[in-house]
Amino acid sequence: MTYPISIHQIDSLAAPAAAITILAVDGSPSGGGRTRTAIEALARAGEPFGARVLTIALAEPEGPDRALQALESADAVVLGAPVYRAAAAAPLKQLLDLIPRDNLERRSPLAAKPVAIVQTGASLHHFLALDGVRNVLVGFFAAHVIAPGLYVPRDGFGESGLLEPYAAQARTQGQALVELTLAVNAGVALAAVRPQA
Repeated sequence: MTYPISIHQIDSLAAPAAAITILAVDGSPSGGGRTRTAIEALARAGEPFGARVLTIALAEPEGPDRALQALESADAVVLGAPVYRAAAAAPLKQLLDLIPRDNLERRSPLAAKPVAIVQTGASLHHFLALDGVRNVLVGFFAAHVIAPGLYVPRDGFGESGLLEPYAAQARTQGQALVELTLAVNAGVALAAVRPQA
């Protein structure tokens, strides 16, 4: 049995009453390159709908400190890293280790925050590395993560270095991040989610 599927391009969202700030974190050990191209393609998809994007590379001087500080005030986050040996590169893992978790004195800056995950790698064989980052974000920090994440293999970048075959997926996930952020900002229960233990 077959089911009809309707696929359409999202071409309009309601502009938010107040601008949304999206923090895009480039977790590449060298900074820039394909990972930055992919995270910015996703994050900048929100700009036509009122989002402001701040990109920070963890490889920059003071990059981790700047990212931690910006995370406090960001409405949404895009976390990106290349995949090495079936796991996100060390700078992103180290950043996640530094982010505080909810406790009696302090709320985690990732609790109930909308997050999109971007990873780049040599081939599609490593796309399941998204699961490891997603599990930490959802289970440990209680973040709201856009599914399924964006994984872009080396051949997902054209000769110009731009994101080509995956551009539509990046755009859709970026717009979904804006929609989710608006829902969390307008909601009560969505904004109140915290880690269970």
